[in-house]
Amino acid sequence: MEDIQNQEQEWRWCLVGNVVQTHEYGENHETRIGTKHFSPGTKVYCMPGNWGDGYENIVVIAKHRKSFKYIEIIMPRKHIENFRMKKVFKPAVLRFMKKHDFRVWDDSDKSKEEIQHMLTWLNSKEEQQN
Repeated sequence: MEDIQNQEQEWRWCLVGNVVQTHEYGENHETRIGTKHFSPGTKVYCMPGNWGDGYENIVVIAKHRKSFKYIEIIMPRKHIENFRMKKVFKPAVLRFMKKHDFRVWDDSDKSKEEIQHMLTWLNSKEEQQN
């Protein structure tokens, strides 16, 4: 009999968003396109909060703008928009999540409910900023 814990999970629930098109940077309020590591519109896979900062800084997995390889980085929430919940099927992303041993959501109803709760909060926060 196979050990269930050694089986690869086919998919996981995940909070995803996109990198903003532009944002202000520095004391002179320069307009920057995308971020240093990600092109505008890049889909980012957001990990659950790990340190109690009100989700102002988020651990994300996404394809780097130059190498096109998946990387993990901490980035400000203000550089991410269009938050939504998705099922992640991409083997590369799932392997990256497992490889880096993040606290990640799984395919359970509990994870789905947690993300839905976060979406309500994140979307109301976005509306307040606009």
